[in-house]
Order: sequence, then C-alpha cells, then structure tokens
Amino acid sequence: MSTTANDTGASPGRLIRMTLQVYGNQKNKPEDNEAFSREYVAKVAGIQARNGIEMYQQVFTPAPFRVALDEMNRRGNRGWVVDDHDITVEFYFRSFADLEKVRRDPDFQALQAGEDPYVNLVHTVATLGWVEKYVDGGEVVNVKDGKSMYPPW
Repeated sequence: MSTTANDTGASPGRLIRMTLQVYGNQKNKPEDNEAFSREYVAKVAGIQARNGIEMYQQVFTPAPFRVALDEMNRRGNRGWVVDDHDITVEFYFRSFADLEKVRRDPDFQALQAGEDPYVNLVHTVATLGWVEKYVDGGEVVNVKDGKSMYPPW
C-alpha cells in the first residue's frame, strides 16, 4: 500500500536549500532592521521568482523566541546550541544555474548594495543541502511501501 501523495511512483526530484543566518546591524533599533527586511523581501521576491528560485523565505528569530527555546533546551536537558542569529534567509531551487541567475541579475546586485546599513555580515552562517519532505498538509508524502522514495545520497 502506498502512503504517498506522489501518484506517479517516481522518485521526487531534489529540492536544494541554501540558508544564510545573519545578524542585524546592532547600531540600529531592532524595529528598523525588521522594517528594512520586510521592504527588502517585497522587492527581492520578484527577482528570485523570475530567475527560477522555487521558494524564498525569511525566518525571524527575535530574542524572546531564542530565550524560550533555550528554556525548552534546559528543561529537556537536550544539549542544543541555540543559534543567536536574528534572521535566516532560505532559498529553494532545483539547480545551481538558477541560483547563479539570481546572483548575476543587475536588479539583485543593486538591491544587495543597499544592505550594509542593516545587515551585519560578520559571523554569517551558510548552509547548503537538499530537502526531503515526508509530511505535507498533514499527509504522509514520498513514502511507498514503508520506504522513502528519494534516491540515495
């Protein structure tokens, strides 16, 4: 019995994810950095989409959320290292050529040039990997006969 929303039986394609975890400029008020971020994302979304990026999103992690996570960590004796970055930017794409199209886009380059007063690039953390989705909309996906439908690494 299949327990997947993928009716074709084919393995799902790789969705690559790159993240940038950044700090806001500490010289600014947090609300100024947030306002810049919200304005920036509204402008950059169209650039990302027209260049083949499948999903672009930002994850805000304000200090009260990090404190709550640290409390959960201590109560559960988990041993986690709680990341202290202010925001994580996530890019999802199918090929590195799509990411390169964004990087070379003159509108993107111009937009990036205005980041300096708001983004502290010191200690930015980057990650790169691929996504394997197994629950979507409360339903099990990409599993057939009790096994992952993704190809091996």
